[in-house]
This record gives sequence, structure tokens and C-alpha cells, in this order.
Amino acid sequence: MYSVLIVDDELSIREGLVTLLDWESLGYRVVDTAANAIEARHKVELYSPDLMIIDIRMPGKDGLELIRELREDEADMHMIILSGYADFSYAKRALSYGIDNYLLKPVDEDELQQYLTSLSDVLNARTIDRRNHAAVKVWSREMLVQSLLMENRLHPAAPALVDPAMESGLLWDSYQVILIRLLLQDHADNGPSTAVKARLTASFENNSWGIVFSLDSYLGVLLQPSYQKELVRKLIVQNIREASAAEGLECIITAGDMVDSLEELSVSHQSALARMKDHFFYDEPGMIGPDSLKMKTGLPAKLPDAESSLAPVMDRLYFAMDTGNLTVIPSLIQEAGDIMSAAGLSEMAVKSYYVRTVSALFNKLSLEFKELGQAQSRVDGQIQQIYRHTSLPQLQRYITDLLEQYAGGIIRDEMDVLMKRMLDLIHRHYDENLKLETLADVFSYSSAYLGKLFKSSTGSSFNSYLDNVRIGRAKELLDQGCKIHQAASEVGFSDVDYFREKFKKITGLSPSVYRRKDSLQEDDFSESAYEKN
Repeated sequence: MYSVLIVDDELSIREGLVTLLDWESLGYRVVDTAANAIEARHKVELYSPDLMIIDIRMPGKDGLELIRELREDEADMHMIILSGYADFSYAKRALSYGIDNYLLKPVDEDELQQYLTSLSDVLNARTIDRRNHAAVKVWSREMLVQSLLMENRLHPAAPALVDPAMESGLLWDSYQVILIRLLLQDHADNGPSTAVKARLTASFENNSWGIVFSLDSYLGVLLQPSYQKELVRKLIVQNIREASAAEGLECIITAGDMVDSLEELSVSHQSALARMKDHFFYDEPGMIGPDSLKMKTGLPAKLPDAESSLAPVMDRLYFAMDTGNLTVIPSLIQEAGDIMSAAGLSEMAVKSYYVRTVSALFNKLSLEFKELGQAQSRVDGQIQQIYRHTSLPQLQRYITDLLEQYAGGIIRDEMDVLMKRMLDLIHRHYDENLKLETLADVFSYSSAYLGKLFKSSTGSSFNSYLDNVRIGRAKELLDQGCKIHQAASEVGFSDVDYFREKFKKITGLSPSVYRRKDSLQEDDFSESAYEKN
């Protein structure tokens, strides 16, 4: 399957293209979509797609700028653009960057299918050419490892390569593949990768530790059996990190499962690739391998459940920052990560959620605390750094520090904070036996003084405010079909008659009349008739 990435700022266009064709029957798979150029750049790095479909006009950095930047790094990537009739002259400029084709909106299904079919021929020819090139008679050890891995992608075994493997001394008792992803960041060429590979080759192959190779976008090492022991893992990781650091780079390292034959080499390779794909969800500072554990996520959650669970977490984060309660921020950031991990969200989806969350919190707090608005330009850069973190625990620590920094820069009125905390307690614990005297003890005030402060701030006495919150929630429960005694109990009233009295005083109707007010209008029943029921 050849991979496809769709880039368009309109959700309807993205979803429409995903469902427009039976992609798999044509030999393609839509690996992801992106809503803007920034998100697209990160997903190109994540997926290395064979084909990109790019909208020419997007807010912020437009499609033409994105294409120009991608061409600097991905000279061979296939791209087609989406264009409106008014964009035709603009689209012609994009063709100078080596665009394969352009499609007018709305996209014609037959036209797109015809293009994909012709592109398949080009991509298939490229794959065959690579296979033939790898099948030369004079083998280098690296070329042999590359060929074994490429052949294993297409066939379960590689019998034609057994003889060259024997001649190259590769018939070992066991095999294990290590993959290395260099975080090239802003480098526009492969110079640093080549230098790192040269350093690794000198240290690994010259000492007979293993065979260094490059394949697709990774460097790799096929470890010799004697160096597959746990005792030397730290030395291997240190060697790889030092070679990367010498070129100013960081890296991610994963190890595949150990296998016993050349025919199973792809098993080790694929397991290393799988761990590389999920590296973000490992709390592993060294090399992610067969014994590494992904972050515990509990029971898998459905995406709608995750979304509904994340909303109150964000509300609690806002309240914590608003009131200066910094101690709960780390646990709330971790709670959000646990929810997303359990729902199976991708690395990019998790990062995008955190970006939206931090932006929304900052913007909302800036409206109330003007001193935060002065840091807007610095904050934009800090938020963009979220995309650069390579593990969820590392990212959560960064976000926690960021939010604590923002919250710490707020100048608060202590009385205002006190009232916010009291109101938060009422709205979260209205169903409990809340008393002004209890809160006075909690906040170290006399109940009389705290009551005056509360009325001055809200315009209502503590008990009146609490009653209104409880009755408001009771109305919601009755609207949902809840019985009167159940609603009373749910909102904190142990005496149903007292609940009826309070309900009627606040709403002007008894609970029975409120619950069946529509029927009352239709049948003109009396309130007393309802009460009997």
C-alpha cells in the first residue's frame, strides 16, 4: 500500500476525499489528514507519505509555501494540489515546484482515480528498480542487510539471498534489528545523517559489534549475537547517542524482537518499526525494546467518551490557574494524557489537543488578567515547542512547567480568589451537607464575616445561592424523567416535603406541576390532582 496525506483547512473536504474512493482497492491508504501547513509538516515527518494532496489556499502559511518548503527536503515526493477556478494562475506557479497534477474543486472522482492508477505504475516501477538494484552479485554487508529487509517485505522468505549471506558471514544463531531515528529538525539536507552513520560504522563494524545500514528514513544496526546481551545495551545506547550528539542531533532508538533465522529478519525489523511508531507513549529514556512497557492506559475508552471526559479536565485546569492552585496542574495534565492514551489517539492528535488546550487557557486567562497579554509573542513560540517533544511524559512535564509559569505571572485579588473557590465548591458539592460554618473553618474566617463577603460578592446569601444551585440541578433531573424523591436526594435534600417547599418557592411551581407542565396545559388538570399522583 502506498501512503497518502491530505491537507485542507476544510473538514468537509478532508473527510470527503477520505471517503470519495475505495483507496485500498487502488493500492493506497490515507494515513492521516492535516488542517494547516504547520500540522502538515509534522505529519510528513511522522509518516513520510508517498503522495500528498494539498489545498492551494489555507489560512496562515498557504499551500504554495508548504509545497516550496517540502520540495527542499523531499525532492521525490509526489504531490497534487486542490484548486478553485479563481486559483488557476496561482496553481500554475505551483507547477514550477514539480507538482504532478492539480485537481479543481469539487474533486472529480474519475479524474482522481485515473491519476492514482497511473501513479501506481510509477511507484511500482520504482520498487522493482530498487529490488533489482539490490540483487547485484557483488554484495557489501550493508547492501545485503538492506536487500534482506526489502525482500522480506514482499516475500515471507528470501531464499535467493542465503548464499550471499553465507559468503558475507551473516549466517548467525540469532538476529536483532535496532532502528535509529535522527531528529533532524531544521536541517535541509542529509549531511548530519551521513556523518552520524559514518561514526556508527566506525564504532560498530570495525569492532565487529554489528552491521550499520540505512533504510527508508532510518539508520539501523543488525546486532551480532554476542552483543544482544542486556549487559551491553547501555553501552550501545551511549555509543549511538554520542555519535548523534557529535552532529548536534538527538535521536530515538528502538530494538526489534530477537529472531533465529534470516527468513524471520523482517519480524525483528517490523517490531522495531512498531515501537518506533509508538515511541511517544513509552516512558523509556534509553532504547525502547521488547522489555519496555508502554504507558499504562487502563481500559480502552471510546473517542466520544474521551472527548466528554477531557472537557471537565480543561475546566478544572482553568480554575486551578485562575485561583493559583498550582499543585493540581501536574495531575490534571497527566489525567488528560491517560484519557487520550486509553482512547488510542495518535501522537499528533495528543500534541494537537495539548496545543489547543494551552492556547485556549492562555487566551481565556488573558481576557481577565491583562498582564498575561503582554507575553503573547513569547507564548506562541512556547506553544509551538509542544510539537518537538518525543515522549508523552517529557511533553507533560513541559506543559506543566508552562502552565505553572503562566499562572505564577498572574496578579490576583485574594478576596476574588476566595469567592471563586467558594463558588467552585458549591457547584461541585451542592449535593452534600454544605454549611457556611464548615467553609468558614476551611478558609479560616468567622462564619458571619464570610457570609457578608459572600453576599457582597454574589448578591445572595450563602444558603439562597446554594438552594438555587440545587433547584436548578433538580429541574434538569426532572426534565430527564427523574422521579421527585430521586431528584430531591440527588441534589442534597433528605426531606422530600422540604424539597417541594423550596422548589415551589424558587420556581413558582411544585415539582409535580413542573415535571408535567406540558400535560397540564393540554389536559387542564389541577395542581392538586398532580400532587395526589
